[in-house]
Amino acid sequence: MVAAALQALHGRSWTTKPDARALPQVQAILQGSEALRRECILSVSDRVDSYSSVQLLSVIARKRVELSAEHIERLLTPRLVQLEMPESLWSSECLRLMSRQIEHAYAALPGAEKERLKPLLGRAAEEVEGAATATRLRKLVGPSDGIRVDLIDEGDDIGPRLRAAFETADESIGARATALDLLAAFPTSGRPSKKWLAEVARIRGLLSWPAALVSALLDAALDAAETNTEHTYSNRVYTATRYATAGNESFLCGVVTIAGHLGDPALLPQLQRLAVKSVTVIGGQFGSPRSLRLANASAQAMAEIGAPSSITELLALERSVRHGTLLKQVRKAIDALASAQGMTREQLLERAVETHDLDNDGERRVSLSRGSALIVVDGRTASLVYVDENQTPRKSVPADVKQADVETLAAIRGDLKAIRKTIAGERLRLDSLMALDRRWPLDDWRTWYLDHPITGCLTRTLVWAFSTQQGQSVVGIPRDTATAVTSSGQQVAIPADAEVRLWHPIHATADEVRAWRRYLLEQQIVQPLKQAFRELYVLTPAEERSRVYSNRFAGHIFGQVQARALMKGRGWTPVAVAWWDDGIDHGVARRTYDTVGIRAEFFFDPILDHQPTTSDLYPYCTSDQVRFVDIQGDDSIELADVPPLVLTEAMRDVDLFVGVTSIGADPEWLDRGAERRFETYWHTYSFGELSAAGEIRRDVLEQLVPRLAIADRCELEDRYLRVRGNLRTYRIHLGSGNILMSPNDQYLCIVTARDSQANKLFLPFDDDPVLSLVLSKAFLLANDTAIKDTTITAQINHH
Repeated sequence: MVAAALQALHGRSWTTKPDARALPQVQAILQGSEALRRECILSVSDRVDSYSSVQLLSVIARKRVELSAEHIERLLTPRLVQLEMPESLWSSECLRLMSRQIEHAYAALPGAEKERLKPLLGRAAEEVEGAATATRLRKLVGPSDGIRVDLIDEGDDIGPRLRAAFETADESIGARATALDLLAAFPTSGRPSKKWLAEVARIRGLLSWPAALVSALLDAALDAAETNTEHTYSNRVYTATRYATAGNESFLCGVVTIAGHLGDPALLPQLQRLAVKSVTVIGGQFGSPRSLRLANASAQAMAEIGAPSSITELLALERSVRHGTLLKQVRKAIDALASAQGMTREQLLERAVETHDLDNDGERRVSLSRGSALIVVDGRTASLVYVDENQTPRKSVPADVKQADVETLAAIRGDLKAIRKTIAGERLRLDSLMALDRRWPLDDWRTWYLDHPITGCLTRTLVWAFSTQQGQSVVGIPRDTATAVTSSGQQVAIPADAEVRLWHPIHATADEVRAWRRYLLEQQIVQPLKQAFRELYVLTPAEERSRVYSNRFAGHIFGQVQARALMKGRGWTPVAVAWWDDGIDHGVARRTYDTVGIRAEFFFDPILDHQPTTSDLYPYCTSDQVRFVDIQGDDSIELADVPPLVLTEAMRDVDLFVGVTSIGADPEWLDRGAERRFETYWHTYSFGELSAAGEIRRDVLEQLVPRLAIADRCELEDRYLRVRGNLRTYRIHLGSGNILMSPNDQYLCIVTARDSQANKLFLPFDDDPVLSLVLSKAFLLANDTAIKDTTITAQINHH
């Protein structure tokens, strides 16, 4: 019967397990008696020498049978001989498939027969490939005198580091051995079993400092480098780069799973760094992530810890990576945390913001040996101030205080880093609220926004709308819990029964927007996100005629890899265009606005004759239409029917994707000898009509230029900031930051310009690098005779 089944399997090029199980020859075995199945299992195990025999054994040994000590000897003895040979793969597979059968049968044997089998089981555990199988067999033999670090693979840089961590851990040998056995038994695929997870609790009780051991194991993974292996195929030598062997990858997944169950927030930064490291692509062109499985497991463990800082670290992870699968896992983890607490994602994110022991004003004072350290949060970031004995703030900490309080200051700097991470997450979250039109009862808003030591500092620089059911409305920046300041500087009372929403300029008149911009500039209030100065996009006559699509951003040439990263960061899901998928004739990026049931779609096409060089993706694409779809019926929506808030926010995102990654934004494009057929587009973009972002820069500069030290040398034109130097006059384009020189509009290439005067200028927002670049170039060129950079002076002096 076994011979017939093997012959049937040999005759097929590829057979799945369900197909193998359905073969008549295999069914004859499966439908036989238990004694018949046992004899067939033993017969197959005697001749395990091919994939077909392993596949047959995996099918017919799935159901448990009774085995005697003699049966177990019959299974193990030939395997031990074969395991010592170079081609031991099939024997290891046989033991893996039979290990659970052996484990079950061994438990029912008399003590004398168990003792008789122990030498065989011990040898099998030492020789077999696969840590999980070795651990299962070794458990039957009983504890050894030491820990079996040989269960950890040495085929990468991680293995020796993991072994060293176990050998040096400040734990008893028995506790370390038990923990090592459990980790080595983590499944090679899928999730751990309930039995494995139940064992975690027992091992936590055995270990004196479980978090310390897990931390050391995580450090081993974080410190490890990649290894290169060579193999020959068709007389060619290939080099493969890998981070972890399959065994060590599973081992580390077990480590991070235990980290999640420990619930120690101190492990979160290591898990976050491990997720970022694991998802990073290695292997050069057409490489792959170090370990996507480990990255996903790390994100899940961060959520399992369930501390307030879990949200902070998950949001930091979300900002750090652009891999679609990991981003999906991170967002899924956040949603799971929210669901477990009966909240929406937005409610969880706003209620889980850490306070970091700051007071209501966003400050924390720590006493030092002399004076004190003061952490201060403002609308953008956090800073550390040294306050001397006379309560005078100083720029730096005195040397004697640094020496006396080295550990305290190190802890404060660690806290400062964590606070800045929280602020960065809050700035991103508040910016996302601009597209949601969320509303809060006044008391809830005070609790989660105004009174929070970090969110409150940001809240008090933003404009909010307070409205009542009676029609009373106040728009202002909150001064305290009961008062807001309007754009005219007037203090007004916040209605006691008000509903609160984040003010968006799309809902205001042009005069109201201008008033707020003027107020922010006059009061030098820096907002944590672009609010009053936010770019607005309303329907154009052309879009009213096209009805269901917009060509506003069509025809731009942009870099696909950079654009995809921006899209993912803004919550869009891009479908790539790559050389290997000829079936996709265009790419598309989508973002869903769940609150209104609408999906925005941005289409683009690959430039096919520019072949990929560093990844699978076509390097350049041409932008095409923007459309909106009803997510219920997947039907197109006319642009006029799209809510203005959704329209402007979606268009703003697309403008960002195109504007940042367009070849026109690259000042070195022509100098690199890039494709000349794009030269017309490059000039059109670099010096053409201003986008909405360019118009905002012009509005800001209208009020900033008169206050500059170089005001007498500057003049605003329609699309340019005109700067009079000593050698030439320069026109800096407000859209691209590129420069033309008099007298013949000669192009001046300046890649970066950093001027100390420009860096000290007040700007009402800090997320527009082009505005900063325009001002830096203006200060540089106003004093062009002082420029020392020869690459710039050569261009200026060339006529």
